[in-house]
Amino acid sequence: MRTWALAVALTLLSGACGPTDAEVDARIDSAIQTVVADRAAPNISAVYRQVWPSVFYIEPEDGQHGTGWLQEPGVIITAAHVVSDSERVTVRQAAAPAFAATVAGVDARRDVALLSYDVGETQMGAGAAPLPLGDADINDIARDLLALGYSGSGVKSDGQVGSPKANAGILSQITNFGAQSFGRNLEMDAPIDPGDSGGPVLNTAGEVVGMVRAAARRTPGGVPVVGTFYAVHADEIRAALAEIRSR
Repeated sequence: MRTWALAVALTLLSGACGPTDAEVDARIDSAIQTVVADRAAPNISAVYRQVWPSVFYIEPEDGQHGTGWLQEPGVIITAAHVVSDSERVTVRQAAAPAFAATVAGVDARRDVALLSYDVGETQMGAGAAPLPLGDADINDIARDLLALGYSGSGVKSDGQVGSPKANAGILSQITNFGAQSFGRNLEMDAPIDPGDSGGPVLNTAGEVVGMVRAAARRTPGGVPVVGTFYAVHADEIRAALAEIRSR
């Protein structure tokens, strides 16, 4: 670290009108702090390794599939459009037996569904733990996001599905579709595909800040769109769960 700092000092002092010694020291200190902070920042790969056992392949009665995630023991969250009109779904795990879950409630406007399962009768995979809900606001724009999902995945002969895919990107914007539509959504560039719907979108602290909902294909005027994807905001998930549980 001292050798690196000295090199920076020599570079800064090589100009014709160099800064003072105090300014050089301040710049060195600032640079060192930045390097230390970057190295201490959470690694998005480490976040994936921590959370993937809590992400599931959701197979409704119509034969389509999506993704869901463990919100608390006995409760899995997915997108409403994944379960459609199904009353029960099959939940498949990466390395543990599949199990049945009941569609306990749906908030179609926000595109959130709550699935319930029998904790006592279900063998969860090793490492599966509830994922905490976080938050995202305008101060988080351009920060890293990690979306997990089962796009393109098939079911193995033993009924398992392997680990979910990781789709990394950044938060591009927070969009409000209005109280009568989908409400607040995260706009991101983490690429998502059919099958990823209902998957969690996490920040670098491992908190769920959104849930995969849709990809933008065209503008209202019909112009093709590439690289814009939407996720239900964590606040909308909280509100949907409160309403579902109150019914």
